[in-house]
Amino acid sequence: MLEALLFVDEAKLTEPVSGTSGYAEGFAKQGTRDKEGRSLRDFDLRTRMFKYPCSYLIESPAIAALPAELQEYLWPQLDRILRGEEKSEKYGHLSAEDRRAIREILLETQPQITRNWK
Repeated sequence: MLEALLFVDEAKLTEPVSGTSGYAEGFAKQGTRDKEGRSLRDFDLRTRMFKYPCSYLIESPAIAALPAELQEYLWPQLDRILRGEEKSEKYGHLSAEDRRAIREILLETQPQITRNWK
C-alpha cells in the first residue's frame, strides 16, 4: 500500500502534458492545502504526474476507514520513509525535498495519520 501511495512504479513523462479543458485547475482546487499553499493534488505534468509524489487518495474516506491495526503499522512506516530512515531502493525516486514536502503537507492536512509523528 505504501508503494502505491508513494508512486513507486510511476512511469516518467517523456514530454510535458497539457490540456485546455480546465480539468487540471479544477482538480487541484479540490485539494487540502498546507500553510504554504501546497496540496497533494498539485500537478507537475512535466516529468511526472504530480508535484509531490504521494497520492491524494491518502485523504480519502477509504483510507480513513482502514482497520486500526493496519493504520498503526502503515503510518509509522510512512514517517520512516519520509524521514529518509528507510533506505530501500524502491523509495529512491523520492528526493530529500520530495520527502520533506510530503511530510510537511501531511503533518498539516492529515492529523489522523500523523498524530504520532514527532
